[in-house]
Amino acid sequence: MSSEVATACECTHEPPHRFVMAHRARAGGGVRVGLKRVDEPYPMREVFVTNRELKMAQDDVYKACFVCVDGGFRETAIALPKAEIELGLPPE
Repeated sequence: MSSEVATACECTHEPPHRFVMAHRARAGGGVRVGLKRVDEPYPMREVFVTNRELKMAQDDVYKACFVCVDGGFRETAIALPKAEIELGLPPE
């Protein structure tokens, strides 16, 4: 089941790349999150957030920034707010 959202998030690169969570859907063992870049045109990509990551104590889940990876930058991440990842999705 999919849920439409528009939660803003950004990566740790300077200047940061800005994204919105375009969609979310439960998948086996986690949640697929579609990220759409809003500061420049870029193809939307999906990242997979595992149930284990969602159960960790931090407020955010960090995933590698695909824009930075495509550009050859390392050690940058997109902070995805955990409260928004599962919001409105059915329980697993």
